[in-house]
Amino acid sequence: MSDHVRIRRDWIDVRHEYLQVDGLWKAGACAKPGLCRECNRDGERQPMEFISKAWEPGVDQARAARIIIAAHLYIPVKLADDDAVLRATDFRRLSIAFDLERLTGLPIADADVLAARTLGDLLSLVSMQEAA
Repeated sequence: MSDHVRIRRDWIDVRHEYLQVDGLWKAGACAKPGLCRECNRDGERQPMEFISKAWEPGVDQARAARIIIAAHLYIPVKLADDDAVLRATDFRRLSIAFDLERLTGLPIADADVLAARTLGDLLSLVSMQEAA
């Protein structure tokens, strides 16, 4: 990603911000349906449609977190093993964190998400939130 673009996550969405000539940052269009130019340049796509199953009534929170991660990574849920290596851009990782926060209702630190190396590391962030 270029130096004049940064990723920002807030309570609404994950989005790219662009550095303007005047030194201020301007938000990209990531919050709109579809993804912004920078996301598409990085090859990002919307999560798979089965992500909606994570919010169905009666789904265990750990299972829902696994569904969210699998949908973002475009893998079947049965392949979302704890020891699977997490191959995702920073933007994708922050998008996963945003959905995990929506699921748990608790904040997840960006640094923890960016430091995660396996799917199990991401899932442990959700279980740590449950324990707190």
